[in-house]
Amino acid sequence: MNISIKGAYGDSNFGDDLLMIVFEDFIHANIKNRSLNFIGSENNYVSKFLNDSSYNNGQKDDLLVYGGGTQFFSFIEKSTLRTKLKNNISNNPVKILKKVFQKISPNNEAVIKSEKAFLGFGLGPFNNNIQAIEFAKNQLKDSLFTGVRDQVSFGYCNDWNIKSFLGADVVFSSYFHKYVQNVPQTIGSNKIGIIVRDWDWKNSPADYQDQLINFVSSNPHLDVTFIVFAKDKDPKWMKRIQNYKSIVWNPEAMEINDFIKILNSFSTFITARYHGAIIAGLLGKKVICVEIEPKLRILTEQIPSFALWDDSFNIDKLNDLIELDLENNHQKYIEDLRSKADNMLNQFVKIYNSKFNGE
Repeated sequence: MNISIKGAYGDSNFGDDLLMIVFEDFIHANIKNRSLNFIGSENNYVSKFLNDSSYNNGQKDDLLVYGGGTQFFSFIEKSTLRTKLKNNISNNPVKILKKVFQKISPNNEAVIKSEKAFLGFGLGPFNNNIQAIEFAKNQLKDSLFTGVRDQVSFGYCNDWNIKSFLGADVVFSSYFHKYVQNVPQTIGSNKIGIIVRDWDWKNSPADYQDQLINFVSSNPHLDVTFIVFAKDKDPKWMKRIQNYKSIVWNPEAMEINDFIKILNSFSTFITARYHGAIIAGLLGKKVICVEIEPKLRILTEQIPSFALWDDSFNIDKLNDLIELDLENNHQKYIEDLRSKADNMLNQFVKIYNSKFNGE
């Protein structure tokens, strides 16, 4: 069996690098007699994190899995009101759909397409973009298995009459737990880590980058460090933090365990990165999510002990959240999400075995 897992891998993004290693561990533990390949951006560092898988090898797949992330959405750019659609959808959706679903051979006979599945992914927002919605529906309707990471995505599938399984992000799963279960708890630290992300889409009235810089400048007594998860995707932040304390995930030179230990040295995280919040929660830290996009708010609904700095980006509100003695014990919520993620993955294995192994 040839299986490929497609995602935003190879983009020097710590969150997507985590997804990749979790999916590899999961597939290796549960599916035998397979050739596993990952599909993402070309980048030499990827191979150091893969143990027994290929990368962008061009194999003909029996099964293509879309692994985690927000697979389909539509945002509006602040400056031009240009719509950005995930998966590089052009203005010609028919052309794209043909490319994705069906290639035509020289004798005009349709080539048999591989089965596809979706695991631990998110949907939306769509900003009333009918083209993006129809594309997502067409992608999902023929899938072998659709496992979503949150209630909002599950709701989209229900509205579209697409059968789906409500799971959770796979970084919550038992396959990632080994990376954090033995990390010692830090005591007495007052360090604040601000995990940032470039964001150029029109979903809020304020520029959260300016507000965060103003927050740091107006609180010189705080021990603050800026943290970049994706140096190639966040050039604006990389430029803005040159005169501030900062830490940057560098997959070419760092190991995942080492970066987790660095993150563990902080007591509080203000994070505009979804997986930054998840890692902080798994490490038992105080978490303040920055609502640059809806999935950060959704995460605070899944884990109510996470605080939300909403998209008004009011500095006084952030100061209040920093001073607030938030509950740091996220364990009961995380255990529930781990169970949901594990159940989703187990259900996928059952469907896979039924389809390909006759079990």
